[in-house]
Amino acid sequence: MNDLNKDKYDLQSTSLDEKFKFVVNMLNEGVFNGNGNITKLENRSFNLYEQGSNQIINFHYSTGTLTITWRYKYFQKEVVHTKDFYETRNLSIFEQQKIAEQMISEMIQIIENHKNNVMKDLI
Repeated sequence: MNDLNKDKYDLQSTSLDEKFKFVVNMLNEGVFNGNGNITKLENRSFNLYEQGSNQIINFHYSTGTLTITWRYKYFQKEVVHTKDFYETRNLSIFEQQKIAEQMISEMIQIIENHKNNVMKDLI
């Protein structure tokens, strides 16, 4: 309960997308060429998505942990990559950039493998 109260305090004066704005901006630029939109789901969760895109990125924050779930659809088959980042209450710009770079780096490989598997299934 103490950690949940800390979350509430963290998000009292700033929204979740503002708290992690450098992660959000880097993913938005890298994935959606800056055209992604934020859809708030609740106080601790939002989606980053571009209309007509085949991918969506969900951010969820609880007890100091940021969970990013990235969904990518290719030929009607979806791959989902979820990663937890712990102790994210007070991240520096550099730490936020590292999170975004790590997600992009991991997802590039996951998407490549997913495309290869889908194409193999189609042949």
